[in-house]
Amino acid sequence: MQILAISPDPNTKSQELADRLKARYRFLTDGDLALTRRYGLVHARGGPNGEDVPIPTTVVIDRHGIVRWLKLADNYQVRPDPTDVARAVRAL
Repeated sequence: MQILAISPDPNTKSQELADRLKARYRFLTDGDLALTRRYGLVHARGGPNGEDVPIPTTVVIDRHGIVRWLKLADNYQVRPDPTDVARAVRAL
């Protein structure tokens, strides 16, 4: 199993967050939102200055690349309950 966090933030900012959270997973950068756009997860003009931003999304993908669980957030400050994510991972 592998956990990845993908963010438009620069690596330095993501690393600071990872250190604060004591995260044991990798943070990847999608600065130009190319991956975000590829999967249709852009909130057009949703940023504080009218810029495009990612829709906060949590995805559980099985080893065959099939999406088994997906949660989109209306608010960037709201994340899914970790228990729900863990349950989805255990169901793989």
